Amino acid sequence: MGTLNRDRHRKKLQEVLARADDELFFQMVWSIDAMQSERTEVASNYLRFPHEAANSDITSKYAIHKWELETLIGLLLTTPKYKLHDGLNSLTNCSHFDAAAKAVNCLRKLENAEAGIYLKHTGILTEMHRIAHRQFPWQDTSLNVAQFYRYAYIYGQGECADYFERTYGLTINAFSLIGFILHCVFQKQPFLNRHFSMEDVGITHKEFEAAFKLLTKPIVEARKEARSLAQDTRAKPGAQLPVGYQPSFLRRFPLVSFGDAGEKLRAPMPALIIQRVTSGVYYDLANGNSRLRNEASDRFEEYSAELFAAMMRRFNVSRSYSYKFRRNLVDTPDILITDDKRLVLAVECKAKKLTIDAQFAGDPFAEAKAGYDEIVKAVFQLWRYFSHVRRGLAHRDPIHPGACGLVLTLDRWLMMSRELQDQVLSGAAILADNDGGIIAEDRRTVAFCAIVHLENTLAMSDEDSFLDTIAVTGEDRFRGWLLPDIRRKMKGDLAERKPFPFHLEDVLPWGKRLSALETERQNNF
Repeated sequence: MGTLNRDRHRKKLQEVLARADDELFFQMVWSIDAMQSERTEVASNYLRFPHEAANSDITSKYAIHKWELETLIGLLLTTPKYKLHDGLNSLTNCSHFDAAAKAVNCLRKLENAEAGIYLKHTGILTEMHRIAHRQFPWQDTSLNVAQFYRYAYIYGQGECADYFERTYGLTINAFSLIGFILHCVFQKQPFLNRHFSMEDVGITHKEFEAAFKLLTKPIVEARKEARSLAQDTRAKPGAQLPVGYQPSFLRRFPLVSFGDAGEKLRAPMPALIIQRVTSGVYYDLANGNSRLRNEASDRFEEYSAELFAAMMRRFNVSRSYSYKFRRNLVDTPDILITDDKRLVLAVECKAKKLTIDAQFAGDPFAEAKAGYDEIVKAVFQLWRYFSHVRRGLAHRDPIHPGACGLVLTLDRWLMMSRELQDQVLSGAAILADNDGGIIAEDRRTVAFCAIVHLENTLAMSDEDSFLDTIAVTGEDRFRGWLLPDIRRKMKGDLAERKPFPFHLEDVLPWGKRLSALETERQNNF
């Protein structure tokens, strides 16, 4: 009965999508995204909708969530079109909110039917992990300096920057600026002529065309690419991901071109343009040599150390050093933080990119074993270092009785999953047992945190409240919680959040250029 129910709802959703014009469906999705992101006025030019639906409250009965819109675009691109005939209801009416409501209701019923099947074999804790990966990033898509700065610092300098420019014909600085401008333009309108000029801000036609190739696919190629992504999830028998967890075409190509010459550009979800020109630069460097990955990893460690030092000024923050152990050189954790000449926090940084399997597989620990093994090893290395300091093998400041470890990731690993954290800690315990010298005292609390959550936590913490927050992450009541949420539960926010401590123009010169243009515009007004 479960599979019959699933197939029935899948067929109903396919009927809606098969009758929809792709370009008009893109416009409908853009309009809903605008309407429920406090851009109601521009949305009303392209979509008829009830007044009550025009709000950003995700608990509203009219709410259509952004992750659902992203899923619908992916399904639209993989659904074959019907040969339509004249008559009523031959086309899905994408100018009315009801069409979107029907599509998303069909999607929700399909997802529920699928869940009724796979939850018999998949634990609810694993499902929480998958839901978090799908939904949480969409709940914080506000344009912010930290996101631009962080990824420009990591990917936009040194050999990574040189490789990008040699390979793609423009600098990361130009690519980032083009993405920023496109995002701003698509906040106000659902389509753009391809011959749009950015020469006023120093972007040449050649640079725009180079960026265009990285950001855009013509609709015909978009359909092929989306089908290919969907087929990749079926590579192993029985491994097809549920519909809500399928890989997203828009994450790689947030713009799609329409028209015989591809002259009309559409970005149904403008926030994904920012994602593509920041964290998405990883995809452009992935085919490079190992030196690029090593450089990016080192810059992530450097950025994290500088962030700690700038936000927690009482602490002494230092990078890794090497010491001899059994005639071999051993590296300390990547970042060491002392307070009053005692070690209070040791940090291992992991810049490895999350795979689809790591986020959404029924057994992510098994399907993305290489990635999770790195996190297991990171915990072991933290415990080993605490052991070596205790035993006098690593010449370092004494350990504070409440000292902890932190595994800091560039992506959102281990989010909302006590089960995965337990597997990591169990794996690290096996390595520690095999080591022979790591006693219970050395196996200190280790927190797991993505860099975006660390930035948020540091902004609302002083030194003492930050250490208190790290210390309780190992308690059963907080296992699987996000670090900022633990901080709020423990202490509440500071009276005033600390600002992001770095200047965008230090890594992206266009930040200074845009400020100058805005000043010039105001002076001439």
